[in-house]
Amino acid sequence: MRRFFFYGTLLDHDVMALVIGRRLPPAAFTPAVLAGHARRRAKGMTYPVVVPSPAESVLGAVVGGLAARDVARLAAYEGPGYRIARLKVRIAGALETVSVFEPVAMRLQPSASAWDYALWKGRHKRPFVARLRKALSGRSAYSRP
Repeated sequence: MRRFFFYGTLLDHDVMALVIGRRLPPAAFTPAVLAGHARRRAKGMTYPVVVPSPAESVLGAVVGGLAARDVARLAAYEGPGYRIARLKVRIAGALETVSVFEPVAMRLQPSASAWDYALWKGRHKRPFVARLRKALSGRSAYSRP
């Protein structure tokens, strides 16, 4: 079982359930902070990437108890623009090492603008989820819409 830090669309419980094929209880999402990074909107996309930024930090959540099947589905969703990295996050004041989907520098470029979960949820979630449902219904291997 693995623990991952999520900082973007996978913070959304509906998106997470669609991707891994099961609904996690809200308590599975533990608030966490990734220091030394910033969350930026990926250029031309509605989802974020994290980039090193010494003076900033990213609020997100750690989800534990993810089975190999869950991780495989998450990796397929994230696609080739991300790799799994081990980074330290702060959970309830303690530093812990967890897995993070980190952008591959050459594939995804950050924009200058910060990514905001509440803004994404209000403005982009509905069409994003519709595209995700369509992608998931059409094939067994899939990537982010």
